[in-house]
Amino acid sequence: MAEANLETRFQRKGTLIHKKLLEYLPALIVTNMSTFLLLSVDGLVVGNLIGAEALSAVNIFYPVTIFIGAATAILSTGASSALSTCMGKNNIDGIRVLKKAVRNLSIIGTMIISVVQIPLVYLLIALYHLPADLNQLTWLYAIGIMISTPFSVISTVATYQLQIVGKSKSLMWLTAVEGLSNLLLNLLFISVFHMGVMGASMGTACACLIRCTLSVIYISRRTDLLKFGDARVSMSDVKEIISSGLPEASNLAIAALQNYCMMSILVIAFGSDGGVIKGVVTFCYNIVNIFMSGVQGSMRPLSGLLAGSDDRKGLRQLVSNSLRILFIGAVALTVVIELIPGVFYQLHGITDIPDGGILSLRLGVLSFAFTGVCALFRQYFTNRKDKRFTIALTWLGNATLPLFAFILLKTMAPPFIWLSFLFGDVLIVIIYLFRYRSRVKKDFELEHPTDKRIYLSVDPDEAVDASHLVQKIGMEGGFPKKVVYRVKLCMEEMVAYVAAAHKKSKLHLHLPEHKDEKVDIQIDVLFSGNSARVSILDDGERVELVDDLDINRLTIDNYEMMEKIATTIDYQYILEMNFFVLTFQE
Repeated sequence: MAEANLETRFQRKGTLIHKKLLEYLPALIVTNMSTFLLLSVDGLVVGNLIGAEALSAVNIFYPVTIFIGAATAILSTGASSALSTCMGKNNIDGIRVLKKAVRNLSIIGTMIISVVQIPLVYLLIALYHLPADLNQLTWLYAIGIMISTPFSVISTVATYQLQIVGKSKSLMWLTAVEGLSNLLLNLLFISVFHMGVMGASMGTACACLIRCTLSVIYISRRTDLLKFGDARVSMSDVKEIISSGLPEASNLAIAALQNYCMMSILVIAFGSDGGVIKGVVTFCYNIVNIFMSGVQGSMRPLSGLLAGSDDRKGLRQLVSNSLRILFIGAVALTVVIELIPGVFYQLHGITDIPDGGILSLRLGVLSFAFTGVCALFRQYFTNRKDKRFTIALTWLGNATLPLFAFILLKTMAPPFIWLSFLFGDVLIVIIYLFRYRSRVKKDFELEHPTDKRIYLSVDPDEAVDASHLVQKIGMEGGFPKKVVYRVKLCMEEMVAYVAAAHKKSKLHLHLPEHKDEKVDIQIDVLFSGNSARVSILDDGERVELVDDLDINRLTIDNYEMMEKIATTIDYQYILEMNFFVLTFQE
């Protein structure tokens, strides 16, 4: 009975994962609020200062910007996924190579996207068959947005890189500067220089330039993302980044196609009011997305780290916690919008709400929480290297949206067209859930029958008891005694090492004892044949190793002993956590 209680006592609780999610979330929400200001300010300013026709032009062009964003996503999400997974594997040389590959692809990709966008924008605007006045307004807005594209590409790649290395607070300030700059420049160009709708897009272009410049300066001076020595990039590294970015890029591409088709259908159903209604619904989505993207951004570096270290239970706990937080928050925000829909039209300067506008908004917001759930699952499957399924589902599932919209257009009143978003997203969520359950089941089936995996949450004061549990399980599994005892000994010492480093740092800072927070430690032990691997992740203060020549070494005599006992000891300080991987061989 005591042994059973011991197993329950150290069962992986997911406390560390949950704590890090909540730790990253506030800064990312503030960052997304600034991004929201950047995305929504054009519509707010032109709606209030110019009128409904200008607001419609801005939102008619919006699907075109998503097409451009799809190409950017190949670089940004591909870089973040590939880098975070490599960090999880503790592959230092691989990280250097990928950082250089990201730099090179960013330069080449920016030039290609900047050129390709010109014929793409011309074609898409022409296919709308807009009235002459509305067509002219749309082109005036498009010019500034196309100018901003190269700066936006570089800034977006930098955003994802900073998320991966845990620089969420710095990212928050960079985004805030861009959002406020966009607002002030829009007001200046429209109110003072009377540039009309072009002033809104030129304000965006200038704000993007400011953000791009500051991002490059910060990354070069405050991070090692541009430090890769003499690393040599191969085509396989380039393919890894591009393939990792394809699922999100595919989603954006199909989303752009959806938005384009939907915008065409809305123009048919509502006339020029379709652009106004679409703008308000999009504005409300961006409000909810402040929170949803914050959860997704908090999950992104953790999912790559856990996937790279093959911590399957940690990944499941991360997905479960993230989905719960996202869905509850998104539903709460949706309820608020449902209660006061007219306020969001008034914010855009629309006092004469179009017929069906209120019902359209209330039906449109019903899909928001499911859209966020889809995004989280897409990120999970991308990190699990299930890219073909993710891309196929993105294209096949999301392609049903225009079909749903067309059917509703022909059979019901125009506002009910917005239910097509809900139908499409619910369908995708159901498929994702079935795939997720199948993947979890397959994870267990793929484990070798003679291997033994142990997932633990360990308090520093209970390291000895936890190591005894690992010893017991290892011995009962018939693994070599030499390997089992080495794992037991090093596990005790490493936990003590982490706790001592944390305590030393707190004493150095002269913090009162009651403010010395407990270190959360999670351990993954894998016994396999004549070898073993131990992964240790904790949120204590950075430890100081023998090889860290640029900092004072933490004096613990047993560290040299552990170096001799373990076959390898790899270490990173990443996402403000210590990450050790120890291997043992008989």
